[in-house]
Amino acid sequence: MDEATLEHRLTDTENRAKSNTKRLDELDGKVENITDLVISVKELVLEVKHMREDLNETSQRVNRLEARDTEKWDKFKWLIVAGLVTVFLGYIAVSVGLK
Repeated sequence: MDEATLEHRLTDTENRAKSNTKRLDELDGKVENITDLVISVKELVLEVKHMREDLNETSQRVNRLEARDTEKWDKFKWLIVAGLVTVFLGYIAVSVGLK
């Protein structure tokens, strides 16, 4: 090979190396962006997990409160029914002449 051909091939190789370096630098930036995105997604997943746990706890507390209120209401209804039955039976006893 002559010197001109070698010089031309060396110049082509240097240009290709510069081009490859530029593309690798661009890819490095993109890889960093993707890495940041993956980290953000991981953080979001953890936050959603914690929020779901908090929501489950809150749901259980609300269910307990609703059950407690329902129990109170049921007791109150039975007290009213028992009172009415007592008044009715007392009225019948007085009507029949029991003292």
